[in-house]
Amino acid sequence: MRIPSVWLLAGGVLLSSASLLAAGPATSAPLSAAEANQLVQRVANAPRLVSYQGVYVHQYGDRFETVRVVHIADGDKDIERRETLDGPPLELMRDGDRVGLFLPDEAYPTSIDRRMMSKLFPRAWPEQAQQLLSGYVVRRTGHARVAGVATDIYEFEPRDRFRFPHRYWIHPETGLMLKSMMLGVRSEPIELFTFSQIQIGGNIDRKLLKPSHPLRTVPLENGDGDALRVQDPEWEVHAMPPGFRLVKAKRSMWGKGRPVTHHLYSDGLVTVSVFIEPKQRSMAPSLSQQGGMSFFSRPLGNYVLTVVGEVPAEAVQLISNAYVLRESDTAQ
Repeated sequence: MRIPSVWLLAGGVLLSSASLLAAGPATSAPLSAAEANQLVQRVANAPRLVSYQGVYVHQYGDRFETVRVVHIADGDKDIERRETLDGPPLELMRDGDRVGLFLPDEAYPTSIDRRMMSKLFPRAWPEQAQQLLSGYVVRRTGHARVAGVATDIYEFEPRDRFRFPHRYWIHPETGLMLKSMMLGVRSEPIELFTFSQIQIGGNIDRKLLKPSHPLRTVPLENGDGDALRVQDPEWEVHAMPPGFRLVKAKRSMWGKGRPVTHHLYSDGLVTVSVFIEPKQRSMAPSLSQQGGMSFFSRPLGNYVLTVVGEVPAEAVQLISNAYVLRESDTAQ
C-alpha cells in the first residue's frame, strides 16, 4: 500500500546497530497507573508546549525520508513547518488550525484529518492516556543519547497478541519524544523515527518558518471522536480487539463512482482501517504482511471487506470477522 506523499512529512528514523543496541529487553518493574498516566500526558503535550527545531529521519521497510521540522510555541498557539530534505520536495506549514501544503505532483487532498495531523512525529501519543494504557504495560528500561541529548527509554509492552511492542526515547526535562521504534513479534525493528539533529528551547529564529515553496491552504477535517458508532443498516460489528475504538466512519466514491465505506479504529498508538466496497468478481480470502502492516481481504455477501493496519495478522483477521452482514444482505 503506497503511503500518500503528504504523510511522508510524518517521518523519522534510521535503522542502525546503535539503534538496536540502545535498549535491551525490558527488565524493570512496570510503572504504576499514576506514573504511566502522567508520562503519557506529559509526552503528548510536549510537542505543543515546547519550542524545538531539528532534522529527523524515518525508515519503514525499504522507505527512507529525512525531514526538517521547526516548531515554535507561541502562547496558546503553536506554529510549525516541515519539509523533506531528500526525494521530491514536500512542505507543510501549520499555524494553529491553518494548514498549508506544497506537493509537487499537485495531488492535493480536499481535506486533512485532524487526527493525522496530531500524529506527525514527535506528536505520537493522545492526550487522553486511558485508552492507550488499556492496551500496554509501560516500563522505564534505561537511558541513552539521541542526537547528543540524554533521554530515558520506555517500553510499551502489549497486554495481548493484537498489537506490537513499542519503544520510546523521551527527553526527561521537557517530555519531548526524540526517538520511537515499533517492534515485530520477534522484537525486530519494523518502523523507526529519530532526530539526527535537535535544538530544544532557546532562541529559535522565526525566519526558519518561512516557506520555501508556494503553499496551498487545505482545510482540517474534524473527527467524530469516541462518541462515533457504526450506524449502517447493512452491518453489525461484534467483538473487536480490546482497546480499539472507532474514531472515524466515512462513505465516499472511488474509481468509477464505486461507493467505499471507511471505518478507522485506534488503540491510541496505532490505527486500523476497514474498507467495505461492492464485490466486482469472485475472490478467496487473502492475508498478507509487509513489514509491520497487515492486510486481510475477504468476500462477504455482495461486498469485499479489507482490513489494513500496523498490527499483527491475527488482529486484522479478528477485526474483519467482527463485521457481520444483517440477514437480509447475506445473499451472494
